[in-house]
Amino acid sequence: MNQPTIHGGQVYQLAKQLGRPVETLLDFSASMNPLGPSTSIVRAMHDAVNGCQHYPDRHSEELRAQLAQEHTILEESILVGNGSAELIHIIPKALALRQACIVGPTFSEFEHALRIAGVQCTSVNAVSTQRYAPPIEKIHDVLAEWKLVSASDDRKPGIHRHAVFLCNPNSPTGRRLSPRDLRRIIKRVNQIGCWLIVDEAFIDWCPSYSLIKDFSICPRLIILRSFTKFFAIPGIRLGYLVGEPVVVGSIQSHLPPWSVNHVAQAAGVAALKDWRFKQRSLRYMQQARAVFLAQLRMLPGVRVMPSQANFVMVELPPGVDSGGIWGQLQEQGLLVRDCQTFSGVMEPALRLAVRLRRDNHRLVQALKRTLKNVQG
Repeated sequence: MNQPTIHGGQVYQLAKQLGRPVETLLDFSASMNPLGPSTSIVRAMHDAVNGCQHYPDRHSEELRAQLAQEHTILEESILVGNGSAELIHIIPKALALRQACIVGPTFSEFEHALRIAGVQCTSVNAVSTQRYAPPIEKIHDVLAEWKLVSASDDRKPGIHRHAVFLCNPNSPTGRRLSPRDLRRIIKRVNQIGCWLIVDEAFIDWCPSYSLIKDFSICPRLIILRSFTKFFAIPGIRLGYLVGEPVVVGSIQSHLPPWSVNHVAQAAGVAALKDWRFKQRSLRYMQQARAVFLAQLRMLPGVRVMPSQANFVMVELPPGVDSGGIWGQLQEQGLLVRDCQTFSGVMEPALRLAVRLRRDNHRLVQALKRTLKNVQG
């Protein structure tokens, strides 16, 4: 029986549990743009309400056209979904996968979707001793093993039913792969003919590292993107994938009709057009993240991981129970993510979203007090 996956952002459940309004909670457990949705997105959603008397555009044509212009690719290479989670769940079935390697610790929905589809899963994990740097050599070892197995036994299902799943930048670690490492992996994937699924949900915070410009050189590369994190609109569910048109068409056949609602499509178009908001968000995050990291590094015994995203992973002092810290902060109305709920995280750690500076400062002070109390 599949266990339910654990995610951040459970504000409604926790507000009910704590007996307090949602508005009084500060949510550091879900990594959204602290500036919130732009005024252009809010205006577009408001204006789109009148169109809800009709069925939404089944193929999200206006949004796909805007995405194609944004990335300089064909519209046929894009599939829009009801959040990237929906696309993650249909990929294993659409590609008829048999075996998958998940590069972790990472988003639990990958494994959940794969196991529901009956796919055999293995993992290669980054480790604390290397500050959770992406496990590049472990990935290459798996690819080399797949190639050997395929070459030695023709009765095997075939490497074309195998896939590597990775997130770049990764959550909860905040680490990203270098372009050189990514291209090494792509080269090996091309050689052996397996699939490479790259989730770029947080790539808007370091856009120059996206693989969207490279998917044409790897027919078996699929890139997942999300509007949730950067544009701070998790409640309307909007994501997309990019791949070869034939592959995209095959995956699309597994989507239910009218998967993406009219308001979400309008929000996506407005988000892509708002260059001023994108630039302001990137400037803010670069500055606020640096200050937040510096404040966290001053906490005794706390080990701060490098981050290229809008959150940071911190390891707690030895012997400290991360679940206990999580609970105590929650009682103060501060919601954080306990990283030991991620498969592969062995040390007590928390993932903290970067929010507005006053909020970040409040969390640092609360974490300092809480650690002092539990350590005596």
